[in-house]
Amino acid sequence: MRIGDRFGKEVAFTEDSIRQFATYVGDSNPLHHDQTAAAASSFGRLIASGIQTFSMMLAAVPDYLRPWQPNVGLEASVQLLRPVRAGDRARVEWEVTDIADTPKLKGWIVSVSGRLVRDDGVVALKATSKSLVYWPDSMRL
Repeated sequence: MRIGDRFGKEVAFTEDSIRQFATYVGDSNPLHHDQTAAAASSFGRLIASGIQTFSMMLAAVPDYLRPWQPNVGLEASVQLLRPVRAGDRARVEWEVTDIADTPKLKGWIVSVSGRLVRDDGVVALKATSKSLVYWPDSMRL
């Protein structure tokens, strides 16, 4: 793990995944459920909720940190810039921006900065996240 490391993953947004995620989190916005309402909107089709797109971005962080177990998320923030529509594919891109030695917490705070880029090249989200990676043998599970 080094500052400047880059990681990410490919993600896809289907009508079914958009509806299922919105239903699961209790988001009743018709733009996530009703094809007719979404078609009549400026988006032209169903759009994923911001929570769904951000969640899919964040999921790449613990995947990257897996070799340095255990680790936990500490904070995250997001800027929702453009919609992600049903049928879109996207690339999640993260970069490690800081690694801070934190003796009080017996580990490192790893900061990352990222974005979600739709398949048409548009940046839909920008985000930051911090995770605590415990030093080896500093925490018993």
